[in-house]
Amino acid sequence: MANPNTPKHVEKISADCPHCGFSQLESAFAKSTFCRKCGQHYSIEKLLAKEATSLKEPSFLDKISKLVSGEKIRDICCFSCGHRQRVSTSAQSSICPQCGSYVDLRDFKISGPFGRSIQTQGEVHVTSKGEITSSKIACGTAFLEGKLRGNLSCTGTVSLKMHGKLLGSIEAHHLCVERRCDVECVRPVKVHSAEIHGKISARIMCETTVNITKGGALEGVVYAKAINIERGGIFSGELFIGQQELTQPDLLGSEDQPGLFGDEALGTT
Repeated sequence: MANPNTPKHVEKISADCPHCGFSQLESAFAKSTFCRKCGQHYSIEKLLAKEATSLKEPSFLDKISKLVSGEKIRDICCFSCGHRQRVSTSAQSSICPQCGSYVDLRDFKISGPFGRSIQTQGEVHVTSKGEITSSKIACGTAFLEGKLRGNLSCTGTVSLKMHGKLLGSIEAHHLCVERRCDVECVRPVKVHSAEIHGKISARIMCETTVNITKGGALEGVVYAKAINIERGGIFSGELFIGQQELTQPDLLGSEDQPGLFGDEALGTT
C-alpha cells in the first residue's frame, strides 16, 4: 500500500548492483532492491552510506581560492542535446536553453570505493585512494589519480596522474597525461586531441593531433591525423596517420568488456 506522505513525483536515484555492476533507477525512498539483471538482492541504504564516506567536500583552501579568484565563466555542454552555453563557475546547476534539460554542475571528489553513476558538467576528481567501479561516469572535466574500472565520458579534459593499469575506458575531448604519470590503459582511449607529458601505454584513437612533449613517452597504437614529437619525447609502437577505418578488434578493449563506442560507453540508450 502506498504511503500517503510520499510525493506523487518520486525522485529517482541511480543504484548500481554491487554484484554485477548493473545500474538501475530506484526511488529515493527505497531501502533495498533486487537487481534487474542478475536478480541479487542488495541494500541501497548501505550502498549510499558507503559511497558517502568516499565523497569529500571541497577543502577550506579550495573555498578560499575560489573566493580570491572571484567569479569566472566556463563553457558547459548539455548531455541531452549537445548544446553549449556559458555559466558562472559558482553555479551548482543550470537549465539547457536549447532542450530544457537539467544540467548538474557539482564537483565530485572521490577518496574511496564509489559505485554510483555520475552525470555532471563539473569536475570528477579521483584521489590516489579513490576507486570508481560504476558503469558510467559522465562529466565536464576529470582528474584521475586513483583507479577507474567503469566508463568515463568527458566533454572537456581528462587529466591522468596515476601509476599502474587503468582498466576502464576513456572518451574525452582532450587527454592530458601529466608529468610523473606512468599508466597502462587496458581499453582503447578515444579523444579529440592528446598531450603527453608523462608515460602512457595505450591504443589511442585521436581525431586531430597527438602531441608528445619533452620527457613524455607514448607506447602502443595511435590513430591520428597528425603527431608531434618534441625533442626529448618518445614514441614506440604503430602509427596510422589520416582517416582510418577501424576494425572490430580495434574497437574492443577485451572480450568480456563492452566496446568503447558502444551505447554503454557513450551513456546513451
